[in-house]
Amino acid sequence: MRIVSTVLSAALLFLSAVATDDGSTKSETFDETKYRLQPQLLITPITHPNLFSFTGRWLRSPTGHPHWPAYHSTLWPGNSVTILVFGEKAEVKLLPKPQGPVEHYSFVVSVDGGAGVRYNIDNFDTSKITKEGHRIPIEFEAAKETRGEGERKILKPHTIRLTSIPGTPISFEGLLVENTQVVQGHEWIEKQSLRPTIEFIGEGIDAERHGGFYRADKYTPPAGAALESPVDAIFSTLHYKLGERLSVRHSHFSAGTCLIGYCDSRHLPGLTEQYFYTSPLDFTGHSQDIKDKFDPRHIDNLVTPWRFPSTSVSTNPVNYVVVDVGIQDILMRSQNADLYTRTLTIFLARLRQQAHPNAKILVIAHRGAPHPDNTIFEPDFTTTSLRLGLYTSTQRAVAKLEDPGVIFTPVYLGGGKDPQAAYLRAMCPHLLAPVGVLAKTKAVFRKAQHMNKMQRVCVEVVGGGSGMGGDTVFMIIIMGMCAAGLYVARSTVIGAIAAVVGRKRLGMGEEEGRLLGDEPGSKSSMSK
Repeated sequence: MRIVSTVLSAALLFLSAVATDDGSTKSETFDETKYRLQPQLLITPITHPNLFSFTGRWLRSPTGHPHWPAYHSTLWPGNSVTILVFGEKAEVKLLPKPQGPVEHYSFVVSVDGGAGVRYNIDNFDTSKITKEGHRIPIEFEAAKETRGEGERKILKPHTIRLTSIPGTPISFEGLLVENTQVVQGHEWIEKQSLRPTIEFIGEGIDAERHGGFYRADKYTPPAGAALESPVDAIFSTLHYKLGERLSVRHSHFSAGTCLIGYCDSRHLPGLTEQYFYTSPLDFTGHSQDIKDKFDPRHIDNLVTPWRFPSTSVSTNPVNYVVVDVGIQDILMRSQNADLYTRTLTIFLARLRQQAHPNAKILVIAHRGAPHPDNTIFEPDFTTTSLRLGLYTSTQRAVAKLEDPGVIFTPVYLGGGKDPQAAYLRAMCPHLLAPVGVLAKTKAVFRKAQHMNKMQRVCVEVVGGGSGMGGDTVFMIIIMGMCAAGLYVARSTVIGAIAAVVGRKRLGMGEEEGRLLGDEPGSKSSMSK
């Protein structure tokens, strides 16, 4: 059988080649597609892992899945991925999960740190997507740089951040860019990992704004203001604006419920349980009504526990956690204060043990009330008492843990129109303060060269009152200690130098001699 196979192979080779006049052979057929240079290159987190940086909770389709190798955002708001691209254009290759017909399939794009732009695919049937995916061009101008006439074109790098909208969670394979040689290094991804990551948990004072945190459909904006869709509400929240202003990577976890479970007519688990799920149960308010089990919003697909750290997609580690809860529990649902304290204590303990053992956890408590335009509550005696009860309950919960990494963080609102400054004044001392004398000393002397945008914003807002605001005093103390040490050791230093090069060559006078004990009548003088 092997001889027959060899003969057939030789015959086929002979038939596929024709002799030329010079004795060489050529092929009768030429597969042009194999040798044609494709105009675009598909970069993915698998082929180019150092070009993708994920924030939040993401999943990857397993091998063999119809949507492999797609990367899927969970239903938590604000999940994002930042991608480094080279060239003048790029296209996102979407592979959305089957949700059936979608009126508006949306996600938000930010280029080079600019403002987010919402991209919509209208009347999109996600169940009919093919393996080739759906390509969405990203609009941005990537300038070209040339190095002299006749030399090759150098493409400048640009960053693209894709932010998922929970109603239509983004699912993509990668980006199509200009077909160029991409030299992957670790420098960019390492710098991305150095950027601080803040995780915001809860709704904070946005829970009491008109329309609520998610700007419900029944919300009517003030006269002259544009109608905001519930799916876009996350981008107008205080927490999201804080993350953008500090220029940090930020993720957000709110399920539109109380911290305490089953606090309203929907009878849903509270955030204390839902936080540890892969996705929130009722972010859109319609999870209970979805019957298609292949829909990622189906109830069976939401109660899956989340694994810390993620084993599916590598995301940036969380440096700081901001827990800002309680408005719905105490002010809006009038839950028992002792029950709230106990629930918050258990939640913070689980947060430390299961989710973020190394992160600094800031637990927000409000003093005062937001500006009247930003709250649905009247400043009466009942509301004031509830606010004070929430403050003290939060303080007791933090005190019970006795964990120095879980920090009670009071925010003094004072009725200001923009509460960002109040939050920054409360948070920044803990975002800036280095740990230990050595770390603080390094931070003082290297601050000018290594201050990131978060630090610059904090210094600008809080001035000298932050954890590093006492740098001047600290530097004076360090310099004073050094001067005192040199003064005390002056005799030893002068004697050591004199022993090496000679006292006369140094031009040492009688004063220096006396410091060394070289006086008439001394032992050293008599020995000479």
